[in-house]
Amino acid sequence: LANAEAVVDTDRLLELQALVNQVHVSDALLDYCQALLEFTRSSPRFKHGLSPRAGLALLRSARAWALLEGHRLVLPEDIQAVLRATVGHRLIVASETGRDESRSAVDFLLESVPVP
Repeated sequence: LANAEAVVDTDRLLELQALVNQVHVSDALLDYCQALLEFTRSSPRFKHGLSPRAGLALLRSARAWALLEGHRLVLPEDIQAVLRATVGHRLIVASETGRDESRSAVDFLLESVPVP
């Protein structure tokens, strides 16, 4: 790490952080994010549901992803692209569900909640 060179200087990083905050999230996408969280709380597949803080992290990550993809607003695909990395470690599958545990918790979540 001592020899690693920065690929972004501090000013550019601050500029990118400000730009992320300008990426629009529609009401429909906020509802989609909320539906994902609610499903984890109500489905017997999950031992623990996702918290509001997890939802905020998901939205921040989706906005950053959208910016990197050149989008001016968050698309469902942006939320789906960051879901695994953002909240996958927080999803604990309940072992007593009797369901096929070979599918990942994130895949199950994405398949179960309709996209707006």
